[in-house]
Amino acid sequence: AEDAPVFSLDTVQFRVPNKIISLAVSNDILVLVIEGAKVLRIKLQEAHSIAEASVPVNPTSLRACNVFLDPSGRHLLLSTPQGESFYYYEGWDAAKPLSRFKNMEVTAVAWNSSAWSSATSSTRTILLGTHDGKVYETELRPGSEKAKRSDIAVHCVAELPVRERVTGLAMEAFPARRKHHLVLITTGTRMYQIVGAADLESQTGDKSAVFEAMLRNGLTNPNFQEIPGMPGPGALTVHHRETRAGSRAHIVATDFAWLTSMGVFFGRLTFGAQEAGDSVVENAALIPYPAPSSSTDISSTEQPSSLSLTEFHILLQYSDRVCALNMLNSKVAYEQTIGSSDETLQGLTVDETKHTCWLYSPANIYELVVTDEDRDVWGIYLSRHQFDMALEHCYNDMQRDMVLRAQAEHLFAAEDYVQSAECFARTSVNFEEVVLRFMEKKDNMVLRSYLVAKLKTLRKQDHTQITLLVMWLVEIYLSIIGDIEAKLASAGMAIASSSVTQMNTTAEPSSSSSSASNNSSESVLSVKAAYNREKSDMQKELHALVEEHKQAVDPKTTYQLAESHGRRDFWLFYASLCGDYERIVEYWMEKEECVRAIEVLGHYGTPEMFYKYSPALMSAEPVALVDVLMRQPKLTPNKLIPAFMRYGHEPSGGANQSIRYLRFCIQKQMCRDPVVYNYYLTLLVKESDTDDESELMSFLTTYGKDMLYDPDYALRMCKRFRRIQSCVHLYSLLRLYEDAVELALKQGDIELAQIHAERPDDDKLCKRLWLKIAQHMIQAKQPASEVMELVRRSDRLGVEDILPFFPDFTRVDDFKDDICVALEDYELQIQDLRGEMDEATRTAEAMQRDMSSLKNRFAILSTKETCQVCSQPLWLRQFYVFPCQHSFHSDCLTRRVVGSCNRVQRRRIQELQAQIVEITKQRRQLRLTPLMSKTKGAGKQTESDEQLEQQQRRAKQQLDALVAGECVLCGEVMIKSIAEPFISMDQTTVNAGADDAWSI
Repeated sequence: AEDAPVFSLDTVQFRVPNKIISLAVSNDILVLVIEGAKVLRIKLQEAHSIAEASVPVNPTSLRACNVFLDPSGRHLLLSTPQGESFYYYEGWDAAKPLSRFKNMEVTAVAWNSSAWSSATSSTRTILLGTHDGKVYETELRPGSEKAKRSDIAVHCVAELPVRERVTGLAMEAFPARRKHHLVLITTGTRMYQIVGAADLESQTGDKSAVFEAMLRNGLTNPNFQEIPGMPGPGALTVHHRETRAGSRAHIVATDFAWLTSMGVFFGRLTFGAQEAGDSVVENAALIPYPAPSSSTDISSTEQPSSLSLTEFHILLQYSDRVCALNMLNSKVAYEQTIGSSDETLQGLTVDETKHTCWLYSPANIYELVVTDEDRDVWGIYLSRHQFDMALEHCYNDMQRDMVLRAQAEHLFAAEDYVQSAECFARTSVNFEEVVLRFMEKKDNMVLRSYLVAKLKTLRKQDHTQITLLVMWLVEIYLSIIGDIEAKLASAGMAIASSSVTQMNTTAEPSSSSSSASNNSSESVLSVKAAYNREKSDMQKELHALVEEHKQAVDPKTTYQLAESHGRRDFWLFYASLCGDYERIVEYWMEKEECVRAIEVLGHYGTPEMFYKYSPALMSAEPVALVDVLMRQPKLTPNKLIPAFMRYGHEPSGGANQSIRYLRFCIQKQMCRDPVVYNYYLTLLVKESDTDDESELMSFLTTYGKDMLYDPDYALRMCKRFRRIQSCVHLYSLLRLYEDAVELALKQGDIELAQIHAERPDDDKLCKRLWLKIAQHMIQAKQPASEVMELVRRSDRLGVEDILPFFPDFTRVDDFKDDICVALEDYELQIQDLRGEMDEATRTAEAMQRDMSSLKNRFAILSTKETCQVCSQPLWLRQFYVFPCQHSFHSDCLTRRVVGSCNRVQRRRIQELQAQIVEITKQRRQLRLTPLMSKTKGAGKQTESDEQLEQQQRRAKQQLDALVAGECVLCGEVMIKSIAEPFISMDQTTVNAGADDAWSI
């Protein structure tokens, strides 16, 4: 919460069994070493779970010790001023003496960062600093819990040039060079930086020391920072931050702090390409120790005994208070004195994995709670004009607005108007106020930057504001592009003038003048290239703006702006963006650039656009237009005929493009529109030659069968342009064969006449046409041999047919053989006819005999014979018997036939039945009438009864013909009933169980 203090010191509610000697915290594990040689291990998340272990020394002798807890919280190293060291691993009941650590007081430990998140039980390679200025290398491993001692190996890898107590030790790997390491070693007066290679992955355990070569080389000619004066506390702390490279997280050291006699030496660690002897420290500064708020003679000279780092503060621990210095401004951000005057703080530690701070005295444990320590950082960065860092640490919009406003004003004062405009756009400063300030500078680029940035801050629902800003930006961009083109024009003039100067200097050569003119030309060309790049960038930004805010752009205003600035390229771009291709086509046609108009139509044209602009384009660029039309499958060809009618084709101008397109529609697109066929025929008739009607004839022949064109119209056109061969074909197509043959004979084309004489289906007409051809040949006085050849070829004419057309004085010798052959053919035909007549006579006699035998035909039936329909005995009533031996009652057969016949037959059967019933009634009535006394009356009655009998007989004969004409089980009636269901709907309704009888 914003009201909560950044730092607050809370006393941990834990009753310590004995005085605290030392304390360490890591990974939420708190370890206490208390008097009585006891170690308490507390899991802070489970405070009730306290593990207790003993240290194998005399309980009264353990009064002070150094405690070091690894980042995982599992490994604990204890070292006493007497030179005894112990190792404790989680879960043990007692710490184990380190037998190889004799006479070594470990004063500092550098843990291996690669083991922080490792699942191994080892610490991997670590470095130890001792009281005598030596550095050792080892690896802590738990081993067997039953062993009383731990035989962990340790190697001395370095010794400081000045024999001083090692007060701080850190080992950090380079983030991008994992085998490259930095080792920081501090004493009371010096801080050593050693950079080198050390392969921690391959050297572990009892093998040769990893850091030995690196540290010995680094300390031979050491890189160190020395603080003159008395030795200081010398404590060293390094702050780490988590960084991510892709999906992997890395812990990287970023800051360090070292307690000296004169203050806190603080700086940043920057890892790059440093090698041995190089420094990784940047922005180092010595911050004097702050004066206490309530100073006394004793406390005013006191130095802090330990320190720790958070993200933005340096924590200093004194004997009676804790102090927090802000790293950014070196000011005291927090100071708190402990409650009891006789209580002395003994240490300060920070859990880097969980970011918690802890202090302790012999009797109490304190937690320094840090809440939002970067809360006020933004203000510090702002005061130092580090605006980006200030924005990064802002907590709310009000703070961000203050930072951006200050940054904008700062940039405006520095005359960096473009960056200032972008910052102003993100603030809450009044829009009109900012615009007026930038308009006073009379720089469109500045105003553009502000409007573009302001546009990005608007919401989607701010339609009106977006439209206004976008249209203003369009106008500004067009103005900027116009200004750049003006500069380009002036640069071009400068190049032209320099070329004239060079021509003049050529007449009077001078090395100095020529080199100067060359340099001038090159500079002008470079300036022109820069202008071109700037113009291209502005055009791209303008296009991107319009594309992004397409819906907010007002079309009418945009077109007007483009026209007022003379920007044809932008006008066309916006029309294309809006899909207003009709406007683009009109534009190119106004400019008389028809090829470009056709290109636009080909890519984006609709059928309506093609119909509208094709008449004008067909006259200007027929070939290009037809090429495009042939790629448009959705066009309706008959709507393009007005364009083709305006197309004036010159015979010398190549192929007729109208014919080319219509031929494509007919042959490739399978068009079936008669209008298209008729117009195509018209063009073929006009374009074809009298001597060569091949294309026209091919069209008439191919498409005449389906009558896709109007043959009457085609005939009129062919007559008009005297296309004789086509006329003959059309006459024949219209079945005017005589006219076709006459026209062919009139033109003297005997072969064409013969072709069309064979086409009629009527043999008499064919013969008449062949006679007309023969008569024409005889009248043309062609040789008799050719006429006879025509007769033989026709297969329809004989010599007797053409003899009447020859003149009387024609010699018979020319066709005597043909006459003889004809007579022989006649004789054969007479014999064939005589044979056919004899066969017909015999057939008639046989039929007469068969008809006589039918009168005596009969059928033998059993007394048990039943009707095929009702299955009742056949003898009960009148019945029919068929040659197939099927028998039916008369009424059953009639019902069966009535159910299967058509409506006319059914009505006729009903009429005949009614007629027979009526006649029967009349005859019965006549029989019941009393006899008349007069003979004349009796004669009339007898005559009337005979007439009724004849009528009844005729009606029965007609009824028998309809009903008993064929067997209903063997004849055509049964064949037609194959599509009828076995059980009709009526039968299903009457007999509900009928369906069950057919179930499977």
